[in-house]
Amino acid sequence: AVLICQSMTTYADIEIKPIQHPIDAWYEEKMAEETVTSTADMRNITNETRVKWDSEMNVVYKRLMKRLAPAQQITLRKAQQQWLKYRDTEGKAISEIVSSQQGTIHQLSGTNLGMQLVRSRALNLMAYEQAFEQ
Repeated sequence: AVLICQSMTTYADIEIKPIQHPIDAWYEEKMAEETVTSTADMRNITNETRVKWDSEMNVVYKRLMKRLAPAQQITLRKAQQQWLKYRDTEGKAISEIVSSQQGTIHQLSGTNLGMQLVRSRALNLMAYEQAFEQ
């Protein structure tokens, strides 16, 4: 029991240092530009950011798959397939909820929720990849 507590304490002492991902930096930079004057501009930037995160997610997924043992690859592939179904279903829910609201700010909110969904998965895959480096 003491050994388990000590090992848990060792992992609990790992400091997670926040690092701004280049896509997040790009997003913040674009949103701060003086030419961004409407919610339509903001939605376009947010959509473009979602596409960037989707590409990043795919790159990390492929890189991670190369590092995994065959049984792990099967598990991750199944998890990713399920996540893609979840993303699509969640996207429909976001779209239906947002489309019932008045005002463009709700559309921007929905676009942001969709982007955050993909961003979160990409970051999760990066965390799996980092587990190999420890």
